[in-house]
Amino acid sequence: MLDLTPFAFTPTESLVYSVLLRLGPSTGYAVAHASRLARANAYGALEGLVTRGAASRTPSPARPVRYRPTDPQALLAQLATLQGEALDRLGRELRGLSLPVDPVTKEIAGNRAVANLILQLVARAERRVDGVMAAELWRPTLPAWRRAGERAQLEVALAGELPADAPAWLKQASENAPKVTMLIMDESQLVLTSGEGDAIAGLWSSHPLIVMIGRRALQTMS
Repeated sequence: MLDLTPFAFTPTESLVYSVLLRLGPSTGYAVAHASRLARANAYGALEGLVTRGAASRTPSPARPVRYRPTDPQALLAQLATLQGEALDRLGRELRGLSLPVDPVTKEIAGNRAVANLILQLVARAERRVDGVMAAELWRPTLPAWRRAGERAQLEVALAGELPADAPAWLKQASENAPKVTMLIMDESQLVLTSGEGDAIAGLWSSHPLIVMIGRRALQTMS
């Protein structure tokens, strides 16, 4: 079952959204039956999904109201936008409150962890993003790239086959380029990984020296 609880959905709403994706447009009664929920609980979860943009109502004069799930990619883009906006607000507040802090360098591992980190950092980029990225990370991080493209300069190459709907700014990396992901956001954050799938591992750093080394490495790769 999908878990939407990190994004302010309830466990019941997560269950009902999963059921809607399986059934397609359905009545509340059908959803309650398929999810083995009390009808009142199923309708409450459906209305919660509608309120949060994860479903829509399709009323008909001659039939009961049917609920249609929002396309998963559209929901992902919507959640990424909301998360990005919340992080932007928090960032502005923290800049006004916090004292200077030491640079941070942390290890990251696994496809999901790497994709989530790139989602957050790219969505918050304000000026530019440079680098090269493994093709398998493109779709999971697409909402962040769309958001960054509205305000930042993007110069990124994809290590792998370009998708048919690739934006104009996305280039294909040289066949001789190392099979790594190396992204620099606003000249202040660096993500460097190698490997594939669950074997992906690397680091994220805000240390100026590491960012500078990454910048020089990118120059030799281009």
